[in-house]
Amino acid sequence: MDEDLLELLAVMAGFIVIFIGLPLAIVLTITGCIAYSRTKKWDRERNQRTIKLESEPLVGRASTSSEDEDEFYDTEDEEEHTKRKAEEDADNLLTFRQKFRKEFGKCWKGKNMEEMRKEKEREERRQLAKAVAKELDRRDRRRERAALKKMGEDAAELESLPPYKS
Repeated sequence: MDEDLLELLAVMAGFIVIFIGLPLAIVLTITGCIAYSRTKKWDRERNQRTIKLESEPLVGRASTSSEDEDEFYDTEDEEEHTKRKAEEDADNLLTFRQKFRKEFGKCWKGKNMEEMRKEKEREERRQLAKAVAKELDRRDRRRERAALKKMGEDAAELESLPPYKS
């Protein structure tokens, strides 16, 4: 009977490993791969920025900060931009391992409802802004066509009049 119990425990342990351990290992592996690729990309970009910064001359360096001149649609976009820039500046001080842990946590947690709502609102605002811009362009084109048509009619009236004789 002890042998039967041991065989049953071995079979149960096998099922536990197969049905619980294997899916968990797969999920952790996929999450780790995603976090590693993001971290590797971040590291490459950081190294490229460092090389670019070191290759520039120290004297006569012109500060071209086109990012500071960005126009924001509203204060939420500006706040988000400043928050993202602060996070990027803080990330510059992290090591590869620390950044990997941070990315792994982000990947594991995913986006929360607040972030998803903000993204949806931002996309709706962009679509609305595009629609408004298109409508304004249409109005301008209609006005131009009407003005050209009116000028064409005025020119036709002038041509139909007999020449002035004194």
